[in-house]
Amino acid sequence: MGEWKECKLGECIEVINGYAFKSQNFLEEQIENSLPVVKIKNVANGDVNLKAVQYHVFDKSLEKYLIQKNDVLIALTGNHPQAITQVVGEASKYKLDELAFLNQRVAKIKARENMSNNFLYYFVKDDASHDYLASQSSGSANQANISKSDIENMPISLPPLEEQKAITEVLSSLDDKIDLLHRQNKTLEELAQTLFRQWFIEEAKDEWEVGTLSYFANNPRKSIKPAEIELDAKYIGLEHIERKNISLVQSGDSSAVASNKYQFEENDILFGKLRPYFHKVCFTSHDGICSTDILVIRPKKTSYFAYTLLAFNQEDVINYANAGSEGTRMPRTNWDVLSQYPVQIPSEHILEEFNLMIIPSIKKIKNNQTQIKILENMRDTLLPKLMSGEIRIKD
Repeated sequence: MGEWKECKLGECIEVINGYAFKSQNFLEEQIENSLPVVKIKNVANGDVNLKAVQYHVFDKSLEKYLIQKNDVLIALTGNHPQAITQVVGEASKYKLDELAFLNQRVAKIKARENMSNNFLYYFVKDDASHDYLASQSSGSANQANISKSDIENMPISLPPLEEQKAITEVLSSLDDKIDLLHRQNKTLEELAQTLFRQWFIEEAKDEWEVGTLSYFANNPRKSIKPAEIELDAKYIGLEHIERKNISLVQSGDSSAVASNKYQFEENDILFGKLRPYFHKVCFTSHDGICSTDILVIRPKKTSYFAYTLLAFNQEDVINYANAGSEGTRMPRTNWDVLSQYPVQIPSEHILEEFNLMIIPSIKKIKNNQTQIKILENMRDTLLPKLMSGEIRIKD
């Protein structure tokens, strides 16, 4: 392998800023000849997603701002580094087949002929690069900004092109395995949701009694003070729960907790009560503590677990929680409202049969999450060592 070259990132890339679309021209639903508009919120928490996206009619004059598959994007505005989510300088790859538009305060960075696109992606994903950009940021206490020149002036040790490709093959193989496991989990969740709707909505029996969700679960509010929290306790805030994902994929450090929290147990269900329309509902695979902006929901019987998890994930239940929320700017639901959602109550035999059918999928999701965490740790350990040249790929 050849020598690495010390240079500025701007010698290897082109930075294209997003377009300042007018808000009155955004569409809430996609129509013919319109494309999704990727904003900071779609970029700053991992690879690009199109959740809660808006659309804009295509115009030839906007071609410069098109995003296509495998483009690398970076958030020019966001939270300061102390925050957990939506931090300035977060980089993402657009992995979707659908074309999209790039909104203002998001930049597209394109590799020149001396740099592999994948190497560029992993370089800006490296903590060292992210820390550098965050250190260059300016702005208010609540918002940090970086510029095109901040990105271009970032120092880089650039390996020869062949070594770049060898490095990214190692990292990409790990990411491919992680993506596959995530897709498996999504498929398993979708199947479970389909079965729930079939069993308990589409084929509900007239003879089933009418009750409420409180029949199946309760809301243990076991509070814990910061001084009582164990050092290795896993902390879950709303920022750790993904929207419309029944599995819990992240957790935080409890050492910084400074106020009372709720305790939860393995196989409890966490329901984000702040702005419930975000649809943050998941099951837990470990004990821990959580924000008081999260409802801890515990099935009254083991055989009620699958029903309870999937029932609280139904869109109708989310809409019911939102409609019954208090507060305008930051609406909150509560257990007294949520638990009164009306449902038909199947027999104990049917609930147990459904639970036995769904539990293998839940166990598979749990196992996949464990594998994902192992692979992510491996990738995150290798990434800085490979990008700095501490570990070299042999011919």
